[in-house]
Amino acid sequence: MTLRTSCKPASRDADLRELFEQLYARYHRPEFLPGDPLHFAHRFVSDEDREVAALLAAVFASGNIKAILAVLDQLHGVMGASPARWLRERAPEDLRGAVGNLYHRWVRPVDVEVLLAMIGSVLRQHGSLGNLWRSLDDQEGDNVLPALSKFVAAIQSQPIAPLTVRGRSNAKSQALPPVTSILLTSPAGGSACKRMNLFLRWMVRPADGVDLGIWSSFVSPSRLVMPVDVHVLRLCRKLRLTRRSTADQRAAEEITRRMRRISPDDPCRYDFSIIRAGIQELRTR
Repeated sequence: MTLRTSCKPASRDADLRELFEQLYARYHRPEFLPGDPLHFAHRFVSDEDREVAALLAAVFASGNIKAILAVLDQLHGVMGASPARWLRERAPEDLRGAVGNLYHRWVRPVDVEVLLAMIGSVLRQHGSLGNLWRSLDDQEGDNVLPALSKFVAAIQSQPIAPLTVRGRSNAKSQALPPVTSILLTSPAGGSACKRMNLFLRWMVRPADGVDLGIWSSFVSPSRLVMPVDVHVLRLCRKLRLTRRSTADQRAAEEITRRMRRISPDDPCRYDFSIIRAGIQELRTR
């Protein structure tokens, strides 16, 4: 299907909806999950395990897909049959050396230990990641970003002594943010928060064999924000869904508003199928 870029907005929305629905029917299917980080969450039955597996899949979803899957496989090999129980039962000091020689891009084993300690503390205090979200989300506004800022801040503020969030430096010895603030990105800094918005898509969109729908009873899919990185931005610019040149929060919100015109109740409906299809499936002129 070829999109007409010169047509009127309503007609163009109809063309995009038709195209996206074709891709949705073709690609939004469980058989396309292998090779996607979300596949790890589908290994589990309980909601609390799926939440933990999904959050870890999202935060590590950066870089080469083979490396992402390898680090998640190694991590789940450590945590075993119930990652939520494994984390809940371990105090921060028990996590020293627990993940072995687990590196991923700029992430070091000590960074993983700190992240796991934070999640474990949340589970002990709130019972589940979903319970933490419900305690923070007032459900006001048209998107999840204010609640996401609170959610990330709450995880990062967990008491994890005697572990400490270590700083980093680059070749010029300049201070860099701790890794946990990069893994758990927050809208408070203007980031597009691609990976955290991806996590929310998995949690909130209805359980359909791809997305999990664990939080759909207390978060409306209409409030979701499109997960946007440089690749998604390039595609959305090609489809004239945004004119933004940087994959930041403003771009994500602009693309989301545009997608709401096509799918008002579920602006992230087509995210998985568009990515699976790849840009070669979309032809514009």
